[in-house]
Amino acid sequence: MFTDARNALWLPVFSLGALLLSTASRAEPVLPLETWETDNGATVLFYATETLPMVDARVVFDAGSARDPEGKGGTASLTADLLEEGTQKRDAKAIADGFARVGAEFSASANLETTAVRLRSLTESDWLWPAVELLGEVIALPRFDQNDFERERERQERAIESRNQSASAVASDALREAAFEGHPYGHPTEGSLESVATIEHDDVRAFHERHYVARNAIVVIVGALDRAEAKRLADTLVGDLPAGEPAEPLPPVPALEEDRVLRVPFPSEQSTVLVAHEGIPRKHDDYLPLYVGNHILGGSGFASRLMSELREKRGLAYSTYSYLLPLRAGGRFVMGIQTRNDQVEQALGLMADELSGFIEEGPGAEELSDSQANLIGGFPMRLNSNRKITEQVGSLSFFGLPLNYFDTYVERVDSLGADDVRQAFARHVDPDKRIVVIVGPQEQDENAE
Repeated sequence: MFTDARNALWLPVFSLGALLLSTASRAEPVLPLETWETDNGATVLFYATETLPMVDARVVFDAGSARDPEGKGGTASLTADLLEEGTQKRDAKAIADGFARVGAEFSASANLETTAVRLRSLTESDWLWPAVELLGEVIALPRFDQNDFERERERQERAIESRNQSASAVASDALREAAFEGHPYGHPTEGSLESVATIEHDDVRAFHERHYVARNAIVVIVGALDRAEAKRLADTLVGDLPAGEPAEPLPPVPALEEDRVLRVPFPSEQSTVLVAHEGIPRKHDDYLPLYVGNHILGGSGFASRLMSELREKRGLAYSTYSYLLPLRAGGRFVMGIQTRNDQVEQALGLMADELSGFIEEGPGAEELSDSQANLIGGFPMRLNSNRKITEQVGSLSFFGLPLNYFDTYVERVDSLGADDVRQAFARHVDPDKRIVVIVGPQEQDENAE
């Protein structure tokens, strides 16, 4: 029964999609969210559904790797992983058996800015409330046993060693460090072998004590509940946490001041190339024109300019792309390609030319219209399940965006003109200031950095 219900989560897409596509002419909200605070200060957002007897809940803490203690990168990730290893009342097996017994799913993971603890359950009382109570215990009363800590730290080190065997992962980590140099965003979420080795048992306890507090939490609930049930669910999940205080704002991301190339030796037949330019925080008025412009330039797969110019016309790569990395305290605009080692400079030159041309001329009328139609038509698929809605709503709250954001999305995307896109890129992306990371054989680059 649980599996059948879970596989049917796509059903709401038809009604939700119709509502989204007619937003501009409708008065009712796309997602009629209710919001309140728990007695200890956690923010709660609730969206009631009627399609399936299920509920998805997500507790989002401002406790990502940007909050790792200085020199101890990987602490947030290790803390999240240890939540599954038992509480002060039960061991890991009892936790796993407890969720399995009621057909519920639970997970916890850290990323760059947040740690998210997730629950999916049927709404039948005999199954829902035991799962919710168990998750509340996991969040508030983790055991953090010394043996579990040492085992999970070793597992994280093995994961880092495995990651270091991937050229794309090495490039991503090197770009992050260089593009956010000196900023809390600048180290890998899992940390490095050197940083993880310095993490001690007390560091995990201290991280949990500081960041897993109610005023640093957002609770998102989506499912077939009424408000009273949703309130009980939120209170049960975070009610035993101390109120605490929200994490301090991160410093702004520093502007890029130079054009710099970083070459990382790696035994591969191709080179992985990433290029970071200036970007914006997520809560910026120019986010949508940059988002639409990126879709045209390199974010739409085979329909993008980069793919057309570098793959289709010149055969330089199987894939080339661009993306926005908009965060709370700033961001970057990134372009990437994997190409033959002897074609790196040609590829870099063409990518730079495409970006400069786009900034100078903007998108053509037809490609802008096609991009807008694609983004508007595909948007309902970002909200076609309880799980996706919890992700989107959690992001809105975390980034401080208005909760009616989806109500005007279609209208705002559709109203953008080519000059809006061009000017947004011109304001924020300087082609002459960039961080270039090249991961691959470096035999001929003896004088490289």
